[in-house]
Amino acid sequence: MDYGEIPRKSIHFLGLSYIPAYEILGRENMIIAVGAIVTFAVLMEIFRHRYRIIPEPLLRSYERRGIGAYIYFGMATFVITVLLQKESCFVGIIVGSLGDGISGILKHLFKLNRNLASLGMFASSILAIYLLNLLSIPSFLAVVAGVFAERVERIGRLYINDNLSVPIVSAFVYQALETVL
Repeated sequence: MDYGEIPRKSIHFLGLSYIPAYEILGRENMIIAVGAIVTFAVLMEIFRHRYRIIPEPLLRSYERRGIGAYIYFGMATFVITVLLQKESCFVGIIVGSLGDGISGILKHLFKLNRNLASLGMFASSILAIYLLNLLSIPSFLAVVAGVFAERVERIGRLYINDNLSVPIVSAFVYQALETVL
């Protein structure tokens, strides 16, 4: 068992604090807050590379050399907060934070194959969306799209970071379907 995944995914789950923060702050203040957090994270990323201020076990090998996953998640969060309605943001955050976190724990801690981990991502996201009273055909399909986005690691030679793609794909699919249906 890879117990190092628990602290990594605990950080992932902090993304869920977005939902009560949005409810308290409102959209405009949330845009400012997320922008400030992303700016701070980028500065922290610069210092991380220069001074090694983040413990190595919290980082994947590609993050040690490159950009930390929290930067991608922060960028995705900022984009959806600026462009989409609240419910779309919530769906994107749930799938990108909770769902992807559960998937990572299942893959790394319990050594489940990708299909079972994706099933855990799907089930946990649907449950959380249900608990927020957002379960609908658009949210169901947004979760499916997010699970598919999580599975795409590369398009040609381009690496696709799921911390960026999953929240954005889920939120935009939800928004598009809510608009159409």
